[in-house]
Amino acid sequence: VIIVGLIWADTAGYNMSTVLAGLGVGSVAVALAAQKTLENLIGAITLYSARPVSPGDFCRFGKIVGIVEEIGLRSTSIRTLERTLVHVPNAVFSSMDIENFSARDRIRFFRNARVLIDSADQARVILAEIRRVLYSHPMVYPDTVSVRLDDIGEAAVQLRLDAGIRTTDFQEYLGVAEDLNLRFIDIILSTNAALAGPGQLRILRDA
Repeated sequence: VIIVGLIWADTAGYNMSTVLAGLGVGSVAVALAAQKTLENLIGAITLYSARPVSPGDFCRFGKIVGIVEEIGLRSTSIRTLERTLVHVPNAVFSSMDIENFSARDRIRFFRNARVLIDSADQARVILAEIRRVLYSHPMVYPDTVSVRLDDIGEAAVQLRLDAGIRTTDFQEYLGVAEDLNLRFIDIILSTNAALAGPGQLRILRDA
């Protein structure tokens, strides 16, 4: 049918070379216009099949941190911590480094505490008491506990505290972290040591 139509048009006096060239240019223009749409559609298919995230997941996408609200055919909607709504094209979103906080099996408690001490025995007591608190705490995985005197500075030593907390809920984690932090402050002050920060001699000290 196409060949018959072309022969008829040529017989009727139309310049088919010009017509075909115009159709070619038009096809290229349509293809370029549809390129982004096609990329976003392929991105949506990739997200649905690989499922790196799902609606409701709390994630980091590049510099954006928020909750996935919807994965559409053209873009993914993300509710940020500032409660704004960001729409990321699926072609871009599917190629980003995605960190899914909702997929973690625990939350890491990690601190570097600078402590001003008077003797090595004082440091040993502090380390032993902090280990005791972490190993006995019901919300801490014992096999993840690591408490070490990590560094020696001019004004203080640095303690490295590391443990896995038995929760994936961030608010619950904050409550456990607050409890641990307060206990560690009590331990340090009870030995007549003091917490120190970079650029200053002391933050806390028993009267």
